[in-house]
Amino acid sequence: MFDVFLVNFGYTHSSHKTLELAQKAAKKTGFVCSIFKSDNPFDVVKWVCPVGGGR
Repeated sequence: MFDVFLVNFGYTHSSHKTLELAQKAAKKTGFVCSIFKSDNPFDVVKWVCPVGGGR
């Protein structure tokens, strides 16, 4: 399982079975997210940043 963590708000947004599904969910938030395995929250697997930089 992979968890999507909203960095700006400090909480886990959702959990997903695959990294690809977690990335899709993170992109939909529009915020900076980190993705990590559910059993190891201190080892970030992937960072996802919103496109456009707020412009």
